[in-house]
Amino acid sequence: MSHLQDKLYILNFADIPSHLSDVEKSAIRVIPLPYEATTTYRGGTKDAPLAVIQASKNLELFDDELSIEPCQSGISTFLPHKFSSAGPEVALKELYEYVKDLLSVDKFYIFIGGEHSITSAITRAFHEKFSSLSVLQLDAHADLRDTYQSSPYSHACVMRRVAEFVPFVQLGVRSMSREESDFIKKNNIACESSDEIFRSERWMELIDKKLSRFVYLTVDVDVMDPSIVPSVGTPEPGGLSWQKILEIIRYVARCKKIVGVDVVELSPIPGMIAPDFLVAKLIYKIIGYIIFYGK
Repeated sequence: MSHLQDKLYILNFADIPSHLSDVEKSAIRVIPLPYEATTTYRGGTKDAPLAVIQASKNLELFDDELSIEPCQSGISTFLPHKFSSAGPEVALKELYEYVKDLLSVDKFYIFIGGEHSITSAITRAFHEKFSSLSVLQLDAHADLRDTYQSSPYSHACVMRRVAEFVPFVQLGVRSMSREESDFIKKNNIACESSDEIFRSERWMELIDKKLSRFVYLTVDVDVMDPSIVPSVGTPEPGGLSWQKILEIIRYVARCKKIVGVDVVELSPIPGMIAPDFLVAKLIYKIIGYIIFYGK
């Protein structure tokens, strides 16, 4: 396969020893996707994958919550995927083919974006492998417009595209248009705001009842409050905390089988390292939960 032809991997998530980062032996594969074509407000998501991988070199490899070193399962880091410049429709179609090719090898894949529009292409490929797939979206925005700025492939439309083939649950949403609100009500979509998540544990019921056994997790980092992650393109006040995000992902890992993950929409700010490190640690925590609770 083309993505395995080059055996020289210059990127290394968490800066782990070579015997743990071997592409064939590792259980986890980290895929950088520096895609940015439809961002609004503030750009920079294309710089996130490398910034996160660079920050990950400073991670402690021991997870004190789980009392394991998740990296012992092996984490290989791929070279950044090269996207077509022929426009979003072509770029996302090619991404779908790329992910479909990746999934022919039975590993656990974590994708680092890039803008959120990549999720529709990725989940379409996952849906072909896991027919009963559902998606958990952690996000400040509903992303349910049918088109935005004349494009159905905008990051603001990603979950509308996902809705065409799999069910999903939205957690942390606190910003939407009237069109999106009407779509949520008309289609009875499970959507819980960050305020509702802090007030009650209904989000657990939504995960239990609305998600299938096989879950794809998409994390738009603007789901967190901008006081802890200011480096996003479209910040929204009133977001979730680090502790609450971990509680949600931990719960999903225990109750369901997470089959794939993407983390998107970080827009690194030069000199502001804390958000880059937070995203790197979030990815490492997710890896830990996958290994510890995997079933």
